[in-house]
Amino acid sequence: MSRVAMITGASRGIGAATARVLAERGFRVVVNYHSSAQEAEEVVAAITGAGGAAVAIKADVTVPDDVATMVGDTEKRWGQVDVLVHNALIPYDITSFADLTWEQLGGKLDRELHAAFLLAKAVVPGMISRGYSRLLVPMSEAENHDTE
Repeated sequence: MSRVAMITGASRGIGAATARVLAERGFRVVVNYHSSAQEAEEVVAAITGAGGAAVAIKADVTVPDDVATMVGDTEKRWGQVDVLVHNALIPYDITSFADLTWEQLGGKLDRELHAAFLLAKAVVPGMISRGYSRLLVPMSEAENHDTE
């Protein structure tokens, strides 16, 4: 298979597991990370060691230039992004609901939606032109501790 999957927040947890599974299924995989370079390289090494194709790319998914560079680098390397798994979560202070303020929750939601928007805007036009796309957002934040 020559499809390319980009997984944000893929240096550990759900993102790393997703990267490994997609590589096992023949996808070339972009392992996005924000601050966990060593862990991202370990995921890449595991994938390539098993015969897959993977690359680690550092990008803050809330920064438009970082997203554009990550997608551009991926397209130069492999020509496309067919699958986007938006797994990166925005760090926040964990507190009880009773102590949570709207500003805390609203700020987190705003930044996460902004990141999802930036990523989709960067990859969807190419997906549409090729007639193939998959956009995935893991739903189990309680199990996902990636803060990339």
